[in-house]
Amino acid sequence: MGFSFLWSLLLLGLLIGPGASRAPMVVTGTLGGSVTLPLQLQDGQQVESISWVSRSVPGAIATVTLVEAGGPDTFHQEESRYWGRLSVVGPDRSLQISHLNWADAGSYRAHVNLRSSRLTHTREYSLHVYEPLAQPRVTVSTRISGNGHCLIILTCVAESRGGTVTYSWAPLGPQTAVSHGGSVLSVSLRPGDSALNFTCMVKNPVSNSSSLPILVPPSCTERPQEPKITASSQIMKDGTCFITLACLLDQAGEDVQYSWDPQGQGAVVSHGGTTLSISWRSGVSDSYHCTVKNPVSQSSSSISIKPLCSGSFLPCCLRKEFLLFLILGALQIKQI
Repeated sequence: MGFSFLWSLLLLGLLIGPGASRAPMVVTGTLGGSVTLPLQLQDGQQVESISWVSRSVPGAIATVTLVEAGGPDTFHQEESRYWGRLSVVGPDRSLQISHLNWADAGSYRAHVNLRSSRLTHTREYSLHVYEPLAQPRVTVSTRISGNGHCLIILTCVAESRGGTVTYSWAPLGPQTAVSHGGSVLSVSLRPGDSALNFTCMVKNPVSNSSSLPILVPPSCTERPQEPKITASSQIMKDGTCFITLACLLDQAGEDVQYSWDPQGQGAVVSHGGTTLSISWRSGVSDSYHCTVKNPVSQSSSSISIKPLCSGSFLPCCLRKEFLLFLILGALQIKQI
C-alpha cells in the first residue's frame, strides 16, 4: 500500500513537471513603463519553444522558438493589443512588456516545451500596474473635544487609480492618533501647547511622495492677520471701469485660502485666489471683500470701488476733450 502511494506521487510529479503548479509570481510595473516577467529556467534545460499566454485574451500573445544549432531565435507576436510592446530579454528568454497600460494588469503564463521531454513546464505570473503618486493633499478641520482640548483633524488624500496606498505621518507622539488606514491624523492640543508641523507620506509599490508641511496652530482660536487690499483701475471711453484687486498677507502660510465677495459675471480670480479682476459700472456693488482662511479661523478686509472709478479718474482721451472745451469757451468769452 505504501509503495503504491509513493509511486503515485512520483508519477504525478512527472506529469506536472518541475515548474508547474507553483504559486503565481507577483510582478509590479509602472503605468507607461516596462516590466519583465522572469522565466528563471533551470540549469541544463534544453528549451525548444516558449508560449506566453494572458488570461485577458484568447490564445497566446507571443511565442519563441529556439534553434538547436545556436542560430537566432524566432519570435512571433500573436495578439494585436500587444504589438510593438513585447520583446524577449536575457538568456532565459524572459518576456518584457513596454508602455504598460491599465489593461495589461492580470494573470500571465509561460508554457515551456523542452527538447528532451514531451511535458510542458508552466510558470504563472500576476502583474499589477500602478500609477506614480502625485503630491498628496491635506485638509484640516477642528473642533473642541469634551475635555475642552482643541482637536485638529488632518486628512491626507492621494490620487491613485492603481490600488492600495500606504499612509504615514511624521512626527507622531502622545498627542496624536492615526485612523482610517493611516490617512487621518488627529492631534489633541491643550492650552499652552506649541504649534506643530506635520507631514503626510504616501507610498505604493512603485513610488512615494510627501505633502508640504502642515502647520497646526497651538489653539482652535488663532486668527490670521487682517489682509491688505491694493487696487489699480482704468476707465474706458464708454464709462466702463476695469479694476484689479490684490489681497495680500505679510506672512501667508501654505494652508491659507483666499476668496472674494461678490464676484459677479465676468470676474476673474487668479494667482491662487489672491487677485480679482472685474469690469465695474455704476450701480453695481460698491464694496468688495477679501477673506483669508486658515484651518481654524478666518479674517477679512473690504475696499470701496466707487472712488477708484469716479470722474476725477477720467481717461486720457476724455481729459483732452474736456480741456479743449474749456479753451474754446474762454475764447468766446474774450470775443464778447
